[in-house]
Amino acid sequence: MEVNVTKRIVTQVWDRYCPVVVNSSGRIKADWVIVDGHQEKHPGGSYYLEWRESGRRKRLSVGRDATVAFNSQIRKIKELEARAEGLEIQLPKDDPNRFQLRSAMADFLEEIKLSRQDKTWQGYKVSFTYFQQSCDKKCVDEIQRIDLLRFCAFLRDRKKLAPRTVFNKFTCVMTFLEAQGLPKLLGKNDRPRYVETEVEIFEDDQLTDLYSVCSLYHRMLYDFLLMTGFREQEAMYITWENVRFGANIVEMRWKPQFHWSPKAYKEREVPVPDELLEALDIYRKSLPARRAAPGALVFSTRSGRPDTHMIRALKRNANKAELNPEDFWLHKFRATFATTHLRAGVDLKTVMAWMGQTTMDSIIRYLKPARRDEVIHKVNSSFTGPTFANRKRINGQSLVVG
Repeated sequence: MEVNVTKRIVTQVWDRYCPVVVNSSGRIKADWVIVDGHQEKHPGGSYYLEWRESGRRKRLSVGRDATVAFNSQIRKIKELEARAEGLEIQLPKDDPNRFQLRSAMADFLEEIKLSRQDKTWQGYKVSFTYFQQSCDKKCVDEIQRIDLLRFCAFLRDRKKLAPRTVFNKFTCVMTFLEAQGLPKLLGKNDRPRYVETEVEIFEDDQLTDLYSVCSLYHRMLYDFLLMTGFREQEAMYITWENVRFGANIVEMRWKPQFHWSPKAYKEREVPVPDELLEALDIYRKSLPARRAAPGALVFSTRSGRPDTHMIRALKRNANKAELNPEDFWLHKFRATFATTHLRAGVDLKTVMAWMGQTTMDSIIRYLKPARRDEVIHKVNSSFTGPTFANRKRINGQSLVVG
């Protein structure tokens, strides 16, 4: 059975898993890896075992120590050979080479931080913290189905989380466990479920009341979200050079200066109306020169840093307008953007491209509110005309009132 050892290192271009260097005795040479055919020393990073089961690659984090990684490789080879013979290896409870749950999660979090956005890392971090609070197991290979079921109950009953949030945090932990190469632990109906809620959009009167209490900055931000369909962080990192006033285009571009990339690493261009560009021009002229420079953020703090409190400000403004803050969230602007264009007759694929969606299913859900007015009109029309001129009568009285 082939089990390889790699080390995750950070390069100037990206993070990568590199084969380790072994000495004449076959043991791993600490900190040395092979990069593009050359041996290089990389003290940082964690070691990983890699092997295949049923044609699928498995990868298991085994910490930062080369000796532990080597011993784990030998043990994994013996384990796979035993399984092939129909046997099972029971590891001693006090085996020092068994990888600790806390250490494995710390290594996985480091990997997420290096390769994903900070918001994603924060989500995994909270999920792992909750799992460690609900599970008393010390080693990764001790985790069983009952531990995952208890985790669901902990999130639901102790943390009082909504079903969708329970599902998200449970998924984070399952992604970690699958990356550790654990066998399938869950039954068919074990995963938490949630009801897919209907898409909600802003009504005109809601926005009118909201805008009446907003500053120029927030009115501009909400108009921008409404007319571009940008996600929160996309609006957070848009710069003035991305607003092409002469072409009625707003660009979503990679921002290496802020260490930020668009979701799914997809750049795009969104056509916007004159109304938005005229408002942006007025807003830009109200800013100090350094915040109106081409490379400056469109929506920033007074010091020019990214505005990380957009949702908090939206809730505060809704409350100020005597509206229910629970009815206001940033993604609702994006839903309103999609629905408005679909109601206007823009085709699905075009709206999907403007929103940076990767699958048709992700945009089809916006069709329902887009067709609501049209459906109501058709329903009303269906029950008129000669066919329904004479209504059924109950006890001699017409069902039609008036």
